[in-house]
Amino acid sequence: MKNLTLFLIAFMGLVLSVKAQGTVTLCEDYDKTDGTPSGIYKNWDIKATGGFVYIVYRQDKIISDKLLLFVDKKNTAGKYVAFDTQDIDYDPKSDRKKWVMYDYEFKEAGEYEISIVAVSTEKTLATTQTKISIINGSVSNADNNNSDDEVDTYYYENSSVVFAKSFDSDANTNGESTTFRLENGKCDFYAKLQQDDDLLLTQLIVDVYGGDDYKELIDSQTYDIESKTWNWVKVPINLTKRGKYVVDMYTQDDVYINSGYVEVK
Repeated sequence: MKNLTLFLIAFMGLVLSVKAQGTVTLCEDYDKTDGTPSGIYKNWDIKATGGFVYIVYRQDKIISDKLLLFVDKKNTAGKYVAFDTQDIDYDPKSDRKKWVMYDYEFKEAGEYEISIVAVSTEKTLATTQTKISIINGSVSNADNNNSDDEVDTYYYENSSVVFAKSFDSDANTNGESTTFRLENGKCDFYAKLQQDDDLLLTQLIVDVYGGDDYKELIDSQTYDIESKTWNWVKVPINLTKRGKYVVDMYTQDDVYINSGYVEVK
């Protein structure tokens, strides 16, 4: 009985340890209140001078330890070796959050492994991999002869994505929500992208991700846009399973615009 008791205690400790672990995500932006990431990519392109990427770590419980960011880089033998270590600005006594963020600057191309480590236990809480590539700085714009229409993500920093059952001709919503119900095995609604300035779109690429840490691609659609001067567009979203989803939007040139989060119950 004593051995069984010790086994159960050890097993329960393992379960609690697993539950305490979280996820680490590389992203383009994040919610400043709960750390929800947006603009999530597996691979990243940076300029020769370097580029910053947000690294967000999240877990279900309040983080009770100081954290370190470990960055390993794959060598020519195909093994990840120590590359960089950074302290994460988090005080477990005063911050009391379930997430942290580190704005990391990559300066070299390569394959990297990113880990979040607890200082007191030296335990790895979460790990992810990414590939960094260097772009040469030139932009191919063969489909766009007007250089004034060249945009980057920052052009859309004041845009918004909202969800509703329908919209009228003036872009007013009917049943705006972030939660919708599954009925007869399907859930249909619309996503609206809007900003004050012209969207400058000829096409809108819409990717829907679900699953753990929003890593599972559920759907990807490309919609033709009639006019670059439109400052809002709506697109249909069709889901068939309950869960939480992120809807990412990109231009025809694969420039990230914005994201919206929605739940199907």
